[in-house]
This record gives sequence, C-alpha cells and structure tokens, in this order.
Amino acid sequence: MNIYCWEGYNQKEFLKDFPYKINTNNFISDFQIANQIKNNEIKCDIININNSFIRDYLWKKKIIKELNYSRYHDHISFFLKKFKFLSKWTLSEDKKKVIGIGQRFGNLNFVINSDFIKKRTAELEGYNLVKDKKNKYGILLFEDFNIMQIALSSGINPFNKLDNSKILKFNKNCQLWFKHATLISDNYLLLNNSLINKEICFYLTGGTYTCSVSRRDGCDNILSIIPKNKVNNLNQGLIFTEITSILKNSDVNAEKYLDYILSEKRSYEIAMSKYTCNPVLQMGNPKVFNHFSKKDLKIIQFDDLNNSKYHSYEYQVVPNYKKLLGIFRKTLSLYAHKVV
Repeated sequence: MNIYCWEGYNQKEFLKDFPYKINTNNFISDFQIANQIKNNEIKCDIININNSFIRDYLWKKKIIKELNYSRYHDHISFFLKKFKFLSKWTLSEDKKKVIGIGQRFGNLNFVINSDFIKKRTAELEGYNLVKDKKNKYGILLFEDFNIMQIALSSGINPFNKLDNSKILKFNKNCQLWFKHATLISDNYLLLNNSLINKEICFYLTGGTYTCSVSRRDGCDNILSIIPKNKVNNLNQGLIFTEITSILKNSDVNAEKYLDYILSEKRSYEIAMSKYTCNPVLQMGNPKVFNHFSKKDLKIIQFDDLNNSKYHSYEYQVVPNYKKLLGIFRKTLSLYAHKVV
C-alpha cells in the first residue's frame, strides 16, 4: 500500500514491525498533495496531512473513507485534556462520522537562538522581529505555513476571503520578509545549523517539529516560539494537527496501519522520531505519557505547549491560497540568490 505523509511516518525504523509492504512518500505542502490526490495524479491508500485538508477538503470531495465509529471514536478519549478540542478534525462537521486519526500536533511559527534573542522578547515581538535590521534570519520554505504567517503578521486573516487591498498588503509584507532574509531553504536541518553556528538569529517558519533534533543534540538555546502578540487583533500563532486517513478504494490492510500507529509504543516512537520530535495527542493516556523521559519532554518544550491553545489559530484552508501562492513564488524568484 502507498502512504503519503509528513516526515517521520516514512522512516524505516518506525515501520519495521508493520507486517505488510508499505511504500512511503513524504511532502511539505498539504495544498499540493491534496490536489494531486483529487486529480488522481498519485496512487494513495493512506494520507497523513494537516487537519483542515481532511475535513474541509478531501472529505468534502468524497475522497476519504469513513471509519468504523465504534472502533475509532474512542481514541479521542486518550487525547490530552486541554487539546481534546482538536478532535473535531477527526470527525465530519456534524460529528457523526469518524474520518481520520489525530496524533502529532503542535505549534509551527518560528525558531530562535536564545543567545541572540531572549525567549520573552521573541514571544512579545512575534514576527515584528523581521523589521529589526540587526536580526539576521532565515526563511524555511513551508509554503502553506509561510503564506498564513505572512498574512497574519500583516494584520490580515488568511482564513477569510481577501479583497484587493488586503492582497496588496500581503504582497508588501511578503516582499519585506524575503528582502531582509539572510538565507532561504526548504531544509530545516540546514537552518538549524545556521542558528547553531550563529549565522542567523532566528528562522521562520519553524517550530518544535523542525528544531527538536537540535535540542535532542543538547542545543537548549534553539527554541520554538509561540508568539503572544497580536496584530490588528489577530493571534499570530498557528497550531496544526496531523490527521491520518484512509482513501476510498484503498488497500484492504489500510486500517491495520491506523491500529499500528495508535499503539502505545508507536505513539511514543512517532513523537520522538529521528528527525522530528513532536507532541502527540495520545499523551493524555498515562501509558503513553510514561514513555517520555524528562529529557524527552524538555526536547519537545512540553511546558510551553498550552500556549499553543491560547495564542494560535488552528490550521485551516486558505480561500485565496492560489492567488497568495502566486505572489509568494513570484517574490521568491526575485531572491533566488538567497536560496541554499
């Protein structure tokens, strides 16, 4: 069977005990992969993708298979209490059908080297840090998140339809981000190294998902930040929830993959995978939580996790995405010399 997923679920070590042949492919754009699935450009049995592209896109396109309610609804009872609200993304809007499994979640905003920028300063300044010319920074090309954050940091809500004046405002802020950036890459390991080597002070987009491998190596000064400021009364943080779902007409063993990843051992393993460490919703189950050492919890900045709930928008489909993506890519092309 074929699975398309974010980094982690595709690792051989994670899959070694799964008793069926599985081909894995990873990606970094939910929008792109969702459209490839819709257009039958790829063969996919299982998709691991950020929340809204299941419930508000692939499910509405009648591409996602409904799961057995009595078998899979109860997995929500093991979610961390303060994050049970994220369970809505595993259900149809009327909450009568289970359409996927929630597991990894968290913030994806920006990452600092606290030797240059104090954590408290970063939280209060948020994306305004790009305006301070003494701050060298990088841009991690996670297009979907970049676009949401460029909009939010210019006081625009990307989850509403935008008029021309707001699109122009997005364009101006997009140019600012790229113009002042020191380097641009789609490789978060490279950006982490640039932080560690003090070539940049911070990078955006980024979060626990991207910087945790450096923290595991002992770099406690590399920190994921959840901005606490507001611009035009808009929160600046983003919280995502990865949903793993099965497509219609999928391999007969696809549901066994869901059972596999929901086991206590695999829930811990995917949380602390080789290149990306991240909280999982199943940490509400003491049998899962007890797998995590104090060091593990420090790596994923578990003590800061609740701030994601209070200072963030949930990851959503962006109505004007194609228009904003065009602006984003055109602007990026002007600064291709910064891409590494």
